[in-house]
Amino acid sequence: MIVYLDGTWLDAQEARVSIEDAGLLHGDGVFETALLRHGRYFRPAAHFARFAESAAALALAAPPARLLEDVARELAHRNGLRDGSFRVTLTRGVRGRPTLFATLRPPDPEWVRRAAIGWRLITARTRRPSTAAVPAQLKALGRTYALLARHEASLAGADDALLLTDAGEVCEGPTWNVFWRVGDALFTPALELGVLAGITRTVLLDLAPGLGYTTAEVRAPRVELDRADEIFATMTSVGPVPVRSLDGRVLPPETAAADRLRSAYWALVDGEVGPPE
Repeated sequence: MIVYLDGTWLDAQEARVSIEDAGLLHGDGVFETALLRHGRYFRPAAHFARFAESAAALALAAPPARLLEDVARELAHRNGLRDGSFRVTLTRGVRGRPTLFATLRPPDPEWVRRAAIGWRLITARTRRPSTAAVPAQLKALGRTYALLARHEASLAGADDALLLTDAGEVCEGPTWNVFWRVGDALFTPALELGVLAGITRTVLLDLAPGLGYTTAEVRAPRVELDRADEIFATMTSVGPVPVRSLDGRVLPPETAAADRLRSAYWALVDGEVGPPE
C-alpha cells in the first residue's frame, strides 16, 4: 500500500514518524476520514472543512483543502483503488514542525459483512466527556473514552458500545451516530449533548422525511431505547447499520427504516459520485 507522508509517497512499510512526534506522545493531533466510491470521493469538501475546524480547535494549521483533495485522488490512483476509506492525520509533530500523513484502504470484507448482519451492542460504563472537556466537533487523536468503551464491548463479546453522557443521556458510538425509531418517528441525540455532526447523520436527517418518517434531535435517557421498535448506527463507510440487540435485549427483527434509509443513502451517494467508470 502506498501512503502519503509530509509530501512524499512511500510504501506503507517504509513510512516512519519520529518517536518524539507529539501525536504519538500526547495524542496531539486530528484526523478525518472520507469515502471513496466508484473512483470518486463522497462530499470531500464537507470532510475537509470539518478537518480544518478540528485543526483550528487545537491551534494547528490545516493544509489547504485543495492539497488534501489532490492527495486523496493520488492515493486512489497509486493504489489502484475504486472503493475505500481515506484517512488524513495531522499532528503537532516535532519541535513545531507538524506531521501530515494520509492512507487509503480498501473496504474490509469482514466489517462490511458484520454491518450487513447487524450489531450486538452494550451500553458502556465509560461516558462521553462533557463538551467543556472535549468539544463535540473535535476529531482528535487519543479519544481515550472511545477506546475504553470498545474495550468494554470486546470483553462482553459485543460488536461495539453505545456511549452516554455524564447525565446518562443517549449520545453516540465511538465512531458512529445513533438513531432509533418508534412507529414512524425517528430520533437521534441532539448535537448539544456532545454528538459529532456526522456526514451520514446529516444525510439521513435530510432523506427521512421523503420516506415518510418524522425526525427529532432530542435529549433522551438510556431507558428511551428500551421502547424503540428499531435502533441503528450510521457511518459514512457502510451507511445505516441495524442494531440486533442492546444490553442483551433482542430488538424486533423488523428493520424497515434502516433498510429503506440504506437504499436511499447509497442511491444518493452513487448519484453524487456518478456510476462506475
